[in-house]
Amino acid sequence: MRRISTYLFATVAFLGAAGNAIAEDVLSEVSTLENEYFNNWSQGAEQAAKALGLNYRILSGKGDAAKQIEIYEAQFGAGVRITFGENLVAANIKPIVEMAKKVGAVHVAVWESLPGFHPLDAGPDNYAFATFFSPDDVENSYRIAKLLFDKIGGKGSVAHITGFPGVDADISRTAGFDKALAEYPNIKLVARQPGKWNQVDARKVMEDLLVAHSTIDAVFGQNDSIALGAMQAVEDAGMHIPIVGLDGNRETLKLVKEGRILATMGFTPQWQAGYALVRAYDVAKGFKPSPCERMMYTGATLITAQNVDKYQAFLAGEKLPFDWRKMSRVLHPNDWDAQNYVWPIDVKTYWGARTPAGYKFPKAYQDAVDGGCVDQLKAEYNSHHHQRIPE
Repeated sequence: MRRISTYLFATVAFLGAAGNAIAEDVLSEVSTLENEYFNNWSQGAEQAAKALGLNYRILSGKGDAAKQIEIYEAQFGAGVRITFGENLVAANIKPIVEMAKKVGAVHVAVWESLPGFHPLDAGPDNYAFATFFSPDDVENSYRIAKLLFDKIGGKGSVAHITGFPGVDADISRTAGFDKALAEYPNIKLVARQPGKWNQVDARKVMEDLLVAHSTIDAVFGQNDSIALGAMQAVEDAGMHIPIVGLDGNRETLKLVKEGRILATMGFTPQWQAGYALVRAYDVAKGFKPSPCERMMYTGATLITAQNVDKYQAFLAGEKLPFDWRKMSRVLHPNDWDAQNYVWPIDVKTYWGARTPAGYKFPKAYQDAVDGGCVDQLKAEYNSHHHQRIPE
């Protein structure tokens, strides 16, 4: 453990089902714990781990590729066999999975994928790369961009403050924004600059944009932290214009309620992390997701002044309103309940132009798609979705 002593570290331990038995370890690695999103993420993972009798720990490599590899190497070496996390450095997914294969561990990746490395590429009968999960960021950004454009009457000047160029979420959210923009010929994009996913940089970007442009009628923030930074700059200038973000952080929900932020997209990171943990647990215990089930979208909620109270109430209190054990395909093979929308990713469309030249999808995946697995799985998961996050 000395090798990771310099990283942000938190551990929550629980007794296993046998009482005095030592529970298994489960690791979540994320880029940072210095924002609300991943604090909410950790809350869900902690409660899911407790429900399953696991020792939960969360580590942060702070977006550093080498540190992330060191974390997984050290944790696999210490005996951890169940892992999940946000792979901000997408190129690291492959070496993490290779390490997991060598020790018989499983890994669930969330948010970022590596084009040209499908989970089945780890081996047709290998489940080290258990599943990839991500919200449909193109569709989610498209929906909230249309809301923003409609708010200003379908015409005017809009600023777009992005995240980190090159990562999946930034690429997909920009694609969704551009898809909406193409449908509004009277909306003018006056600026697109990176806010680096954080409030401080976004605030400075917005301050500069207000100086450079005589008119900005609305702002699309690539996440909630960016939206908050933009809002502060706008309010400091004595202005009030519609601003949107994505994440559904608690602070943003308050601002939506106050009318200072128009809307956000709630990904419910508490559920997101808990569900990823449950999937990693299930695969470690013998569940074998089908080829079409290895890359899946997860649901999101468009949050406005009209439904913010309902969404806030759902997540109020220390104990989250999820039945984590009921999510498990191992513990509840017949009556499992995902408790959110989950459906297969069309991987060819998802990777699109980023797919490496000459790459061929694994035969098992292609055969499953050709056999209609997407519609079949949509129907199956919808029939196992009963405790729903408010919409």
